[in-house]
Amino acid sequence: MNDNLLRTTLAILLPIAFGWLLKKARVFRENEVAALRKFVVRVALPFLIFQNLYRADTGSLSQALPIILGFMLLTGLYTAASLLVAPLVRGDDRQKLTFAFSVFAGNYAFLGWGVVASFFGAAALTRAVFFSMFFWPVFLTCGFLLRRRFCVDCTPEAQGGAGFLKVLLRHAGVPLGTAATALALNVAGARLPGVVTDFIAQFAALAIPLILFAIGQNLVLLMPAARLRLVLSASFFRLVGGFALGLATVAALCLLFRVDDLSRRVILLQAVMPTATMATFFGEYVPLDETLLAGIIAVSTLLSLVTLPLWVLAIHAIVH
Repeated sequence: MNDNLLRTTLAILLPIAFGWLLKKARVFRENEVAALRKFVVRVALPFLIFQNLYRADTGSLSQALPIILGFMLLTGLYTAASLLVAPLVRGDDRQKLTFAFSVFAGNYAFLGWGVVASFFGAAALTRAVFFSMFFWPVFLTCGFLLRRRFCVDCTPEAQGGAGFLKVLLRHAGVPLGTAATALALNVAGARLPGVVTDFIAQFAALAIPLILFAIGQNLVLLMPAARLRLVLSASFFRLVGGFALGLATVAALCLLFRVDDLSRRVILLQAVMPTATMATFFGEYVPLDETLLAGIIAVSTLLSLVTLPLWVLAIHAIVH
């Protein structure tokens, strides 16, 4: 178990470290890094979603509803916790706002899929895809809720329903459409030609390595020392405190559904993922402290490489 845990941790760490080293060596320009990130999000990830759900064991589909609801409940709990904790943070209003946005959304897909697949296997990846299937709708809904709570003086650019729906369609349309198509084909028993599935598999295979590599490309390790306390507080909130929210989520789901062991493991591990890189998205709508947010993303991601293997051991001990 310990050898497998070490190998899995290194398999996650090395692509991230490689991306960071190439960033320090200035192999890629900023616009090239942005293009890579765009390719991962808009091309590789949809291919991975399609392949995984198209090939998923239909028996695992019974876990789709509780896992999706688990994601919604967990995000709701994180949002509520942010509303309670952020006003108590020592800092100015902008830093409190940044703290709230940095802890309410975890890196469930961009990093979470790679971590879950590495530690728990391919079957767990299907559940991880279910878990984050409605990431954008829930992410945007909770994010705009936080925006209204902490940023009452912001310009009302995305305040109206039409603006919200436009943003939602732009970001959620492709992944949701891809997932719906793959699930429909799977349930119907439709089989695509081999040349098509091979084409899909080629791009899907790129997704997780490129996700980890892109995380390394986007790590920002230097920050003002004055912000370090806030960075560590937010990181602790997600990487340690989040486990209690994960346990509460699993307990609630088990009251209503039959949640299998693998699904419970996936939910618990996703609950302690670091801050999502997508949190920077809200910089377009609220005055976030971008330096502080970049520091929280970087430090929580790096610390998660230590905490996640420890949580895997704890999860295996809790969920038999």
